[in-house]
Amino acid sequence: MGLLNRVKDLFQANVTDMLNKTEDPEKMLNFYVEKASEDVRNFRIQVNRAIADKIQLEERISNLQKEITERAEQATLAVQQGKDELARTALTLKKQAETSLADFELQLADQAKAVEELQENLRTLTEKLEKAKQERNNLVLRQRRAKTMKDANEAISGIATQDPMANFDRMKERVERIEAEAKASNIILSTENSLEDQLTDLKKDQEKSAIEDELLKLKSEVNKD
Repeated sequence: MGLLNRVKDLFQANVTDMLNKTEDPEKMLNFYVEKASEDVRNFRIQVNRAIADKIQLEERISNLQKEITERAEQATLAVQQGKDELARTALTLKKQAETSLADFELQLADQAKAVEELQENLRTLTEKLEKAKQERNNLVLRQRRAKTMKDANEAISGIATQDPMANFDRMKERVERIEAEAKASNIILSTENSLEDQLTDLKKDQEKSAIEDELLKLKSEVNKD
């Protein structure tokens, strides 16, 4: 049937092809499943109507069987009472009921066969729908997993392109440069301090020499006296 083929066709698409489309695969799969579910619901309604028609035929057949029995009893009673015309009427109604019964029995046979086929198709359709749901779930998981891997690979690619280790090397060079500048400034400062100390010592030596000269002069004057 067309409906069964439609459900089958909906889920033959490969997930790789779906990922290349602009549609969201998960949303589209959910849409397909919902559409197929709606078709199954509508088909089930048709099956239920067919079963209802079968039940109605069975009830009519049962009523006709009762009517035939009742008309036969009426005809017998009329004959017993010498009412031949009434007996003919009862037999005529009995014959009409028998004709209707034969017709309804043929209809019931056809309807029973139709119901059986419809129920079998409904079972097949329901099984395909359940299989489609499972396939949907598998495809959604595969799509999510593929998207996660794709995003991860893109992130890794971005990191590789940016080469963060190059930034580390650049910062390392900068730190080493700062350290070198610090050492250089310390050497300059030490040199400046050493020169200042030398000048200070020189001045002290000059002061000591002046004192010694003055001391010698003083001694010389004292000795003269």
